Amino acid sequence: MSDLQEKVQVVQSWLDELRQDRPANPPRVNVNETVLTQVLEVIQQSAAGSGGPDVSQNYADLERQVQKQTVALTRATNALKRQITQRETAAQKLRKAYNDLEVHLQDHIAYQSKLNQRLQEQIEEEKRTQVGKQEEKALSEALRDTLATMSSTVDLDKILDHILDTVKRVTPYDGANILFVESDLVHVVRQRGYQARGLDKDWLNQRIPITKLAVLQQLMDVGKSMAIPDTTTSPLWIGFPNLAWVNSNVIAPIRSNGKILGFLSLDSATPGYFTEVHAERLQTFADQAAIAIQNARLLERAKRAAILAERNRLANELHDTISQTLWSMSLLTERISAIWEIDQEEGRRSLLTLHLLAQNALGEMRSLLLELSPSALTKGKLGDLIRQAAEVISNRTALSISVTVENQEPIPPDVHFALYRVVQEALNNVVLHAQANKVEVYFNSDGRRVELSVHDNGVGFDPSEIGIGHLGLSIMNDRIKSIGGTLETSSHKGEGSRIRVVWIAPTA
Repeated sequence: MSDLQEKVQVVQSWLDELRQDRPANPPRVNVNETVLTQVLEVIQQSAAGSGGPDVSQNYADLERQVQKQTVALTRATNALKRQITQRETAAQKLRKAYNDLEVHLQDHIAYQSKLNQRLQEQIEEEKRTQVGKQEEKALSEALRDTLATMSSTVDLDKILDHILDTVKRVTPYDGANILFVESDLVHVVRQRGYQARGLDKDWLNQRIPITKLAVLQQLMDVGKSMAIPDTTTSPLWIGFPNLAWVNSNVIAPIRSNGKILGFLSLDSATPGYFTEVHAERLQTFADQAAIAIQNARLLERAKRAAILAERNRLANELHDTISQTLWSMSLLTERISAIWEIDQEEGRRSLLTLHLLAQNALGEMRSLLLELSPSALTKGKLGDLIRQAAEVISNRTALSISVTVENQEPIPPDVHFALYRVVQEALNNVVLHAQANKVEVYFNSDGRRVELSVHDNGVGFDPSEIGIGHLGLSIMNDRIKSIGGTLETSSHKGEGSRIRVVWIAPTA
């Protein structure tokens, strides 16, 4: 093979490789593949023809052109390689940036997830706080209502009913009991929630030995509230017939001055329902119940003491008045026949004295009967009753008492009773302290307005030296305040004293 043919083959091979390795978007270079192909054909034709000077010259020209194009193609190829390298570098940077972005995105997602979790926790905490505030508000309102009820009534039954009803607003329950301790027994005095199950008659007013109730024994020792979330697993819970439905219990001692008066117990059919939070709340109501019970017991004692004091007073009245009068009448009747035999005129005077003594005794007895029967006291007209009381005291003490009654229209029973007692107390004060010989009583009632005054001519007193708590004034003042009236006291030493009461009916 000639040298020219080898060069032609080299060019042909180079063109074939260029076609195979050509990129999709090759750079624009000053190389025309068609021209090269034509050049290659000319070279082949020249090689096939006869040689000569022209052919050699043409060959030389073509070879220079081919070399020139080869240099251009080499440059273009190098430029293409550099561009590919640059694109690969850019692709690597892009992949790195993508990876960095993905890592950053994952970090951001994780951070946002933590923020969302924290926000959710804050929302849940806010919900719990709101629920807690609502529960505290409900507890405060319930306690306020309980205190208001305790202040407005002394009826223990009403207070206990109110406590059970109010507890349910704060701590819902399926059943509730209030038990009083009586020696070594507990007495069920109030219940809720058992009537629907037909069990209210089984337990109400029952007395159960404390030894049968382990939880009560422990509360007697510990002295504070306790919750039994699940009665089926607690050793303290002792089941009773028909109480298998009770699955949770909370109980608080009703305590006062270190002594347990009873228990407040709540039952639920839901296992795990009651918690220590319920126990703490229930203890608050148990303490309120303790105050009510203690007040009721103190009131009962005060009533018994008042009854005993009233009985003693009536006994003294009977002894000092009627008993003495009857004794005088007895002596007089024993002597009157003998006196009559000796001196009929003296006998007539003795009979008149006997009659007066009998009248006094009758008046005293009527007065005492009114004391024993307040209902009868309010049935009569107040002006007439005031006259009767004044007559009794006047007969007993020889005190001159004048009673002026202008009108005596009916008034409410409580006002009627209070005013009568004030008149009694005022007249007794005059007898005991005033050293008076004359008393003027004034009474006027038109049904809407009442005026009452008691004026004596005794030694009087200085109000600045003797406060309202003396001479029975505090009792009278309390009575008048209880009916919404006013009491005025005026006195000067050596000028007697005057008590004036005014009551005006409240507007509807």
